[in-house]
Amino acid sequence: MNILIVEDDFIIAKHLQFLLNGFGYEAHDIATDYPTAVELLANKVFHLAVLDINLNGYQTGIDLADYIRENLGIPFLFLSAHDDIAVVNAALQSAPHAFLQKPFQKITVYTAVKLALKNYRLAALAGETEMQEKEDTTVIKDALFIKEKHMFTKIMLSDILYIRSDDNYLELHTNKKKYTIRETLKNMIQQLPVNFFFRVHKSFIINLNSITAIDYVHVMINDIEIPITNDNRNELLSRIKTFS
Repeated sequence: MNILIVEDDFIIAKHLQFLLNGFGYEAHDIATDYPTAVELLANKVFHLAVLDINLNGYQTGIDLADYIRENLGIPFLFLSAHDDIAVVNAALQSAPHAFLQKPFQKITVYTAVKLALKNYRLAALAGETEMQEKEDTTVIKDALFIKEKHMFTKIMLSDILYIRSDDNYLELHTNKKKYTIRETLKNMIQQLPVNFFFRVHKSFIINLNSITAIDYVHVMINDIEIPITNDNRNELLSRIKTFS
């Protein structure tokens, strides 16, 4: 499991890195400011972020937490030496999955990481349940309508092989054609039936019925290799019938 450390104090960052790697995690990346952290998040897959509230520059760890929540949807915890109630309340608005107070010890780091991952899973399950309980007033439930020029073209959900994110645009790939729409992957996955579509990577949603093979780092759809994270692979395998 990859963990991103965002901390502008080198000694604290290296100590935290040493502890996390000692627990068996992969904490190889350290960012000292908001821009560096965003660049790392855009180019690598992380399963957890540890964010210092105070960072170099005018953008804080709270700003970074808001970015993660809105664009990536991965768990994060705050690292802080603050005892200022106003600062703590501001941080809580970002809905962190745990807090780690400085100075930290080995056991408090271990506990904070486990708590963050657990709270993230519980929040995800609660969100799925809430979505399922909401009344669905959609008339046509097995198709999407994509605007092309002056009309909306009907695309059957069963025809979608996979969806790829490109910043604020999505590519919907079918056997016949690729459609491009202005939407985020986070919003799209909420519109799709969870029994048929699965998010395997921060940039990809796949149609489960289109899978032709799965290896350790890819899902195959025909001859197309789509990356999958280790955690998502384990979850995917738990949802399908496999035989050895």
